Amino acid sequence: MNTKVESLKKIYLFQKLNQDELLHIAEKIREVHLPPRNVLYDMGEEAESMYIVKYGTLQISTATSHGDDVNLITLGEGDHFGELPFFDDEKRSAKVEAKENSELYELRYADLKDMFSKNKEMELKFYKEVTHYYIRRLRKLTHDLAYARELRKRFA
Repeated sequence: MNTKVESLKKIYLFQKLNQDELLHIAEKIREVHLPPRNVLYDMGEEAESMYIVKYGTLQISTATSHGDDVNLITLGEGDHFGELPFFDDEKRSAKVEAKENSELYELRYADLKDMFSKNKEMELKFYKEVTHYYIRRLRKLTHDLAYARELRKRFA
């Protein structure tokens, strides 16, 4: 059993890819060890990779305009992060710090783009799944906003 492939299968980005495509991506993944209290990346840094948590715990945080840290989420085994700059070429919008010894799988954007340039069918499946995922999120957000407005009217 290839643990990298199994990790990839659980991520929305790769769910429609076949076994051969997943194996091809898994070959490009490298393992990264992050000791406790070490920062993987910080806000404003250039983004070159996405990550999957093999094991350990990581804290994702951002800062207010006054410089106060705001914890956004704690990630653990099987979680993924850092994929958004792949799509918009923006810099990192949060800080990622290990809370304990952590092992990550790193997938470089350049490797993913290279694979897509050589396999357009794989690229199409990837982007279709991304589109479906964000449409679902947008529909949920629209529903939640409508519900919040309705509540505001009732209790105003």
